[in-house]
Amino acid sequence: MGRYSNHWLQVALDITSGISEQDRFDRLLATIRNILQSDASAILVYRDQNFIPLAINGLSHDVLGRRFAIAQHPRFEAIARAGDIVRFPANSDLADPYDSLIPNHDGNLEVHACIGLPLMHDERLIGAITIDAFDPNQFDHFDDDNLRFISALASNSLYTALLMEKLEKSTDLAPSGSRSTKASSSKQEIIGSSSSITALKSHIQAVAATDLSVLIMGETGVGKELVAHGIYSHSERSDDAFVYLNCAALPESVAESELFGHIKGAFTGAISNRKGKFELANKGTLFLDEIGELSLALQAKLLRALQYGDIQRVGDDRNIKVDVRIIAATNRVLHEEVKAGRFRADLYHRLSVFPIFVPPLREREKDIILLAGFFAERCQHKLNVSSIRVDQSIHHLLLTHQWEGNVRELEHAINRAAVIAKAESSESHLVLQQHHFQFAQVLETKDTSNTVSTTSNPDDLTDGFEHLSLNDALEQFKRLFVSKALKQNDDKLTPTAKQLGVYPANLHRLLKRLELDD
Repeated sequence: MGRYSNHWLQVALDITSGISEQDRFDRLLATIRNILQSDASAILVYRDQNFIPLAINGLSHDVLGRRFAIAQHPRFEAIARAGDIVRFPANSDLADPYDSLIPNHDGNLEVHACIGLPLMHDERLIGAITIDAFDPNQFDHFDDDNLRFISALASNSLYTALLMEKLEKSTDLAPSGSRSTKASSSKQEIIGSSSSITALKSHIQAVAATDLSVLIMGETGVGKELVAHGIYSHSERSDDAFVYLNCAALPESVAESELFGHIKGAFTGAISNRKGKFELANKGTLFLDEIGELSLALQAKLLRALQYGDIQRVGDDRNIKVDVRIIAATNRVLHEEVKAGRFRADLYHRLSVFPIFVPPLREREKDIILLAGFFAERCQHKLNVSSIRVDQSIHHLLLTHQWEGNVRELEHAINRAAVIAKAESSESHLVLQQHHFQFAQVLETKDTSNTVSTTSNPDDLTDGFEHLSLNDALEQFKRLFVSKALKQNDDKLTPTAKQLGVYPANLHRLLKRLELDD
């Protein structure tokens, strides 16, 4: 280890310095690459039977969004169970989880050098380091004692990071499996590291420890239910019920019964006593999705329940005391709904004690690439293929697309592209390219058939907009542009959507927002 001592001394100093945890991980991987001449490496944390990348070197950026379930990746399972250094044979028949995820490398990793270092603390697995090289003999000269030294340094750094996370966020460091699956499932994780998502996670942590009512606002498909689960899972009520109710799907005739329950004979069809969502959520959390869709009459009854903490079943005069934390969500702008008389001001203020805004996907910077990797990894196992990679040539289009349907639209786009890629290929390693994405094809068609002349007089383009702010001018232009397209297509949605290069469902929402849906 002598000839590498200066490198390791610097890493040891980094671990105890004031730099961020992310910088420590990045520097450690850079040192590994420098000493071992590796082509790819990663530091991963182990949570809930998954390895989650924290830092990467030489791998595609979307790897940071992937969640590697050890049950689906035999190499990761071998690392998790080993307890010591794992050197995989160069010609191992165990599929490599990074197949096709190393940029500028043609082909897959059938023959290569691969090392796995389990990271342990108090004999418990907390993470791993993976190190790969294209040359199958690249690590032969590097002995296990040096690798164990790397493992010790990384374990110390990772444990420090987890300990800080525990102190700052009250994150449980108990052995995997001891927590409720409701709270710890990777399906409930908010993927992303952008500034807006970092702020969102901070707000979730702040309000979760309280019993305040929360109003989650954001466009359709941004993940409002995910935020509600995040608040619930980090709250003191996480061991009690989480009850979901979609207010938009409630017929007026049964809405009151769904919320508050009913007694036998209260109405036709009430053949027995029935608890409502409030009673089912007693001592726990009630999530009222699409709260803006409730009728004014039901809003008044909901307000009473929130004010006095008691309810009445339909047909019953008795009051029932309930202890329920309310989380509500809406894609409407509720203060505008209040002004329009469609939502009660007193209920709005009661619900919005702690408002949380979930940013649209188009404002989340490179989180889009991480999410694309996350959905590609999940889709890979659904389609039973060896790997799915989003080609780098499509990254720019993913980052610049408007994503009117937000995260949900991105998930559907990745799934659809993967299905098309699988149908046209006999390979088990799929690469998602531009022609697999419907919106990319639309953009390509528009680019070749519709170009705006740069010689137009700017004064002609701004006529009638001079007195407006930039945002108001953009909205007015959208209204005029979409209205013109509708007239050209005889008010038919599908051809209009095709002309505008959007999905019909997204056009329907846009028409509603622009008040063109009469």
